[in-house]
Amino acid sequence: MLKLDLQGYKVHETRDVVDSFIHDQILIGGKKVEIITGDSKVIKSVVEDVVDIYGLDCKEHIYNSQVLTIIL
Repeated sequence: MLKLDLQGYKVHETRDVVDSFIHDQILIGGKKVEIITGDSKVIKSVVEDVVDIYGLDCKEHIYNSQVLTIIL
């Protein structure tokens, strides 16, 4: 499972980065990814919006609320 760490990205950059990451993982047949959002609710919201566009499910990691797990 691959992980994308968004810490350090600016809010306006995250949509394209997340979209590209998810798209690439779907194309190569990935099953699950984790996206590290940090504490930012805005970044989390952007990730959730992109995930919704793909019709996928997004959940906070069981042990770490700064990580979103996405089943592809």
